[in-house]
Amino acid sequence: MHAADLATARHLLRPRRLVVPHLAEAEALIDHLMLPGAGENVYKEPAEPNIVTWGVPGEPGTWSNQSQCASFVTAVLRRAYPSWARSKHFSQYFGSPSPFARDYQRVFADGGTPRMKPVRRVADLRPGDLIAIDYANAQDTNTGHVVMVRRLRGVYTAPSNGLNFDGEIQYAVQVADCTAEPHGLAGVGSYEDYPDTRIVGERQLQGVGYGHMMFYAAELTGEFTRYRWSVNTSSTGVFPVEERPVSAVRVSAG
Repeated sequence: MHAADLATARHLLRPRRLVVPHLAEAEALIDHLMLPGAGENVYKEPAEPNIVTWGVPGEPGTWSNQSQCASFVTAVLRRAYPSWARSKHFSQYFGSPSPFARDYQRVFADGGTPRMKPVRRVADLRPGDLIAIDYANAQDTNTGHVVMVRRLRGVYTAPSNGLNFDGEIQYAVQVADCTAEPHGLAGVGSYEDYPDTRIVGERQLQGVGYGHMMFYAAELTGEFTRYRWSVNTSSTGVFPVEERPVSAVRVSAG
């Protein structure tokens, strides 16, 4: 087994924690879709329907995913909380039964919803929290990115000074998400310590999986200041919140 594969396997081990219903549903789907014989796992095109199927436990061929980042999160919430995560809820608070990443970020920044309360400080992130990014690109699709926190890995200091900023703290965050571009490049920098399950050997897969993103916080307030896509994203891929707003919430089950 390659070293990168060993690193990936190591980080698939779940830390001890309280069960968060929507994260548990996301993990069940992702874990089944990584098994041999699993169903389709793709990042859908804009015109394609959103289809996320939770199948029979232990039968990976009955599970499948065809979604984008935001529609994956919406599907997980609908699955975990059928009593409130309905079309009416999303339409009322997000303006659409299937919000885009931009919609999620806007609502998170404006105070969330009765079921979603803001998390302002990066250090306060917990498993299951949602982080939304608005690319501020005025596009109808690919409006940003939404992830589910799986684990706050802790403070990270990059070997390149151009990736560390005065007055800011960088955090490595393991996430569960759906993307066409996995988080990182195998064999580059510290990737083996912060891998993505969709990078298998020299292949880069798409769909749902686990990866790592880097989020920065102001030392004084702890609030989001910038982010980058992966541990080996260069300085040209570091986006301050003034260019791409970032907001997070904690979902209430009840």
